[in-house]
Amino acid sequence: MTLVEAVIHYAYFVMAGIIGLFFLKGLFKREKHKGLAYDVVYAYCIIPFLLRILFIK
Repeated sequence: MTLVEAVIHYAYFVMAGIIGLFFLKGLFKREKHKGLAYDVVYAYCIIPFLLRILFIK
């Protein structure tokens, strides 16, 4: 059971990293919605993924 938990744990971090990278790409390569409010929303969405990648809960 411990092996399964470890695999799920690392898979979760990999998925969080991939989603975080897509958010970062979307933040810098936007064609529409370039206002300050959208920057704040993107940053708010990116922060949880970055915290999980850095192992901060």
